[in-house]
Amino acid sequence: MLKPILPAIFALLFSVLSGISALAQQPLNLDFERLSVEGMARPWGWAVFMRPEGCTASLDSTDTFRGQYSLRFSNEGEGEQSMGYWLSPYELAGQKITLSGWVKTNKADGFAQLSLSAYGDNGLISEARSEAFKGVAGWQPFELEFSESSPAHSFFLILSNSGGGDAWFDGFQLSVNGKEKNSVEVADDFSREQLEWVQANSSSIGSFQPVKMGETPDFSSLEPFRQAIGDARVIALGESTHGTSEFFQLKHRLLQYAVQELNVRVFAIEANQLEVEKVNRYVCDGKGKATEVIKAMFKVWNTAEMLELIEWLRAYNLQHPASKVEFVGFDLQDPSLPMDSLSHFLAGWAPGLRPLVDSLQHPYREAWRAQYYPQAADSVRAVWKENAEQVLALMSGHEQAWMQRALTTADKKRVAWALQNARVAFQAADIAYDQTVSRRDTFMAENIRWIQSMREPGVRILVWAHDSHIARGDAPDNRLNYFGGNGMGRYLSKLYGTDYRAFGLFTYEGQYSATISFYNHTVVPVDAMTAPRGSFDEALHRLAQEAGVNALFLNLAPALALEDNGWLLQPRPVRFVGYAAADFDYGAVMAVPYQFDGLFFVDKSGASKMLR
Repeated sequence: MLKPILPAIFALLFSVLSGISALAQQPLNLDFERLSVEGMARPWGWAVFMRPEGCTASLDSTDTFRGQYSLRFSNEGEGEQSMGYWLSPYELAGQKITLSGWVKTNKADGFAQLSLSAYGDNGLISEARSEAFKGVAGWQPFELEFSESSPAHSFFLILSNSGGGDAWFDGFQLSVNGKEKNSVEVADDFSREQLEWVQANSSSIGSFQPVKMGETPDFSSLEPFRQAIGDARVIALGESTHGTSEFFQLKHRLLQYAVQELNVRVFAIEANQLEVEKVNRYVCDGKGKATEVIKAMFKVWNTAEMLELIEWLRAYNLQHPASKVEFVGFDLQDPSLPMDSLSHFLAGWAPGLRPLVDSLQHPYREAWRAQYYPQAADSVRAVWKENAEQVLALMSGHEQAWMQRALTTADKKRVAWALQNARVAFQAADIAYDQTVSRRDTFMAENIRWIQSMREPGVRILVWAHDSHIARGDAPDNRLNYFGGNGMGRYLSKLYGTDYRAFGLFTYEGQYSATISFYNHTVVPVDAMTAPRGSFDEALHRLAQEAGVNALFLNLAPALALEDNGWLLQPRPVRFVGYAAADFDYGAVMAVPYQFDGLFFVDKSGASKMLR
């Protein structure tokens, strides 16, 4: 545990750091002066809502009301484009909000407009709209007044430009109850008593660096982690970003500990299942080269840190041939290889069935040849799913007979993989048709269950995925769970109970690697937003600073046993960054102790080192 803090010193620390962290709330880039990672194409915090062909938006340094930049919309045709800014409801709900600013137009037709809207669980609650700005006019002022007492989970400021011509926006200012704001609070701060509880259940983990092969490891600081795991067979490690170097290194260290001290023999990662078998063949049998097989995984895993982990596993398996550690995947996004592998299996096991299966798989397979994540009309996507369902039914109908034919363990494994490839192809087609993100989580949980079913009873698995996927999602209010309580971890928690343990990875500030946007897949270092007051990240930062350490472990399990644990239900902002850069990282709010059995925390972190 962290060393006790004298009450007077703790009070001073609490007061001083509370004042400092005021800079870390949700910033309001309403004057457009801060650029996003996309540069002049988009101001920080502003997201494109609609941008039809012939419409552009960019920062303009040549025509401003004040400051260095204005935001300019240009329409060549009759379309309507819009951008929005999400505002945390914490400080705004039930208050009198005033939004003022300036608009300039040079329009042949149509108009420019802005609105401030409140959204609840059932959609739009209410909104305030400005006048329609038309024609050719210089900078014109506007002012909106807005107050909404109904429960809102989001406020949006939306700018739009319809019809031909240009519109400029600049100099916006938000006031709450008459007080001008450059940032807004996003959550209640931790009380002194709550911080003391966090401190009492936290411990330093020493180094987050993995141990070099041949060195004698000192894992003594990870004993609280062992206690939090207990006898669980499935141990999940998350990450609040996919591109934090220290997360890769820490998970490598935790894998080493799990392999050498906890008898974990399967490492499962959020990557396409059959593709990852290329990595598995390397770490288990030395087939191929690490620098080549790593390319089978998503680009976010193609890092120097992951390469080091793969090489360590290969070296470990060479030294321990009787207790090798497997490297497997459980994702399902690309069905190409599973479909091709299924066709190859049928060529040898059921050649008469192969033409029918190939014909059923052909439309979706060709769609993937033409375009990664292919898009199509509802009717076409429905055919993809129906065909995949038929293939799965055909394969399932022959499973018993094929298993009876399989006289060796290797043959039985081939049959099992053929059935699994049919399932994965169906899973991918189902998601393509349904277009629901949480369906992927359901299937990933099913695939982890299949992975364990293929091993000896009691085999322990270490799972690597995003925080949002591994989170248990046990909060009674599903609004405070990732994916509304439909995440992979929720299914695993229901399936395995106490045999499943989930651990999030948080950080206070630094950088991470990510693509510039969902459309521009260039990977760049991105500044991580400093954690806001009211987040576990910021609370752990205070304790790390006081203790003079950079990495902590917080055991959250005792929180659920507290007699007075109402504060656990309190929504707290969590960092949520996927493969693409995020501006305001903390738009999600969760009941954190209901998501994770513990948190690993790195105070200051850097971007992962990309290989390609």
